[in-house]
Amino acid sequence: MKRIIVLLSLLFFVPNVFAEKPFQRFSALPFLAYSEETKLQYGGMFLLFFKPVEGGQKTSSIDFVAMGTTENQYQFRTKPHFYLWQDKLFIPSEFSISKWRGSLYEHSSSGSFDAVSGYEQTHFYGSIPLEMNFGLPSVLPMRYGVLFKGDYRENDLDSSIYETKSLQDGSFLGFGYSLTFDNRDNTNWPTKGFYARFEENFYLGDFSFHTEEVDLRTYFPIIWNTTAALGVLWRQSRGDEIPFDYFSGSDGTSRFRGIDSGVWNDTQALVCQIELRKTLFWRLAGTIFFETFQSGSYFSEMLREKIHTSVGFGGRLALNKSESLYARGDISLIDGKHIGLTIYLREAF
Repeated sequence: MKRIIVLLSLLFFVPNVFAEKPFQRFSALPFLAYSEETKLQYGGMFLLFFKPVEGGQKTSSIDFVAMGTTENQYQFRTKPHFYLWQDKLFIPSEFSISKWRGSLYEHSSSGSFDAVSGYEQTHFYGSIPLEMNFGLPSVLPMRYGVLFKGDYRENDLDSSIYETKSLQDGSFLGFGYSLTFDNRDNTNWPTKGFYARFEENFYLGDFSFHTEEVDLRTYFPIIWNTTAALGVLWRQSRGDEIPFDYFSGSDGTSRFRGIDSGVWNDTQALVCQIELRKTLFWRLAGTIFFETFQSGSYFSEMLREKIHTSVGFGGRLALNKSESLYARGDISLIDGKHIGLTIYLREAF
């Protein structure tokens, strides 16, 4: 987990000269990084923004992130986020293609922090949620939705790994539903409000399993133009054929950030977070945060398992100041002895 990271950034702004007020059409951020696992990493982020038809409506956007390494690995991800029909329909979709080196870890919070083995994976993924509020009163900040997901992977396992069902190649389709309450004043950098979401998915194909998620967040201003953000996330994965990267746990970038995805995963996981966020000057902002993580085979066992902690701070660079959309870099100290670093778009929660 010891990493040396260098972030090279350059912002591009193209205002619409024909608009009454300038509207930023896109921004870009190249980066260069190094880690012991992947060696030299290089790539860039590109964001495209669409001006709302009417004032007061939310801005649609498309995120592009491309990354490669000197170890012949690559990763491409795009997140088209569209607000349609006067914000009555929200589509936060995601598509990715990758060929990447990953690590396998022991399950549960009591497992080792060190990987037990590794693998090379070619992975295709797509997710299209449809969140809407048709038929609901406009003053009620709620959405209901349906989700469609597709996944295909090929794994090249290290010779020391005994292939189990969760490590096999395969494809599967997912479908599910969601219920969301969201009265935040801004989706990118909220300063007040509450967010609650329940999501349930069913997967069929070469793997058959079931996942659930409860996501709770609250935001409120405190002193010196600082915002406090609190979040609780519970995840559950059930079934006899769960792919190893669909077990419940941290994603390593937003929920208990700074660790590799897959560390301490199990069939249930609980992440608690608190973060203080403050805008500084120009396009800069900063944060400090504290996080806890637990996982286990079932709820009562999870609550008896070891509690992992993380404390850290981060810097923010506004890629679109009017939308309060930041690129973030976070440094964390995990369990008082492991250093983690995260570079990503948008806030952790």
